[in-house]
Amino acid sequence: MKKNLFPILLICLTTTQLAFSQSNKYFSKNAIISFDAEGKLDDIEEIKATTKQAICIYDDASRNFEWSVSIKSFVFANSLMQEHFNENYLESSKYPKATFIGKIDPSNTLTFDKDGTYPVKVTGKLTMHGITQNVSTSGMFNIQKGIISASAKFEVTLADYKIDIPTLVFMKVAEIVKINVSTNLQPLKHP
Repeated sequence: MKKNLFPILLICLTTTQLAFSQSNKYFSKNAIISFDAEGKLDDIEEIKATTKQAICIYDDASRNFEWSVSIKSFVFANSLMQEHFNENYLESSKYPKATFIGKIDPSNTLTFDKDGTYPVKVTGKLTMHGITQNVSTSGMFNIQKGIISASAKFEVTLADYKIDIPTLVFMKVAEIVKINVSTNLQPLKHP
């Protein structure tokens, strides 16, 4: 009887520990990322795109954040611009995803069980066009009646990711692109 009790106890402890560790994870499979690459020339066409298909996972215990987005999921108002973006600039067939892996500064106060707005500092690594660079930015968590939303704004210098701008459109496309990310996070539930 004693021999049979140990495996049962071990399974119960492991299951309890797994459930506890997973209860601090949140996710979104429809996070929004938009960017504005409007250059110096006032042009009729805006160089902006948005996706609502980014994936985001946040682990509150470790304060780690991970974002992943398919480059082809960005939608432009102009289909030709979208084609150039995928084929010439981001080369999405060769580099299909962009990812960010980072962490919220542990000194930032963030409480999911209390309504409020919580400013945070996030640092990590952004990988895009096959290049990884350090990124640091401010973000915001907003907790309202159990709904958790996160957002941040930051800028990316295209040259840092070896994204070349042809001379013909140099004044139309910004060298530094403004990026906005936002999402509502759901608790990650495991069977």
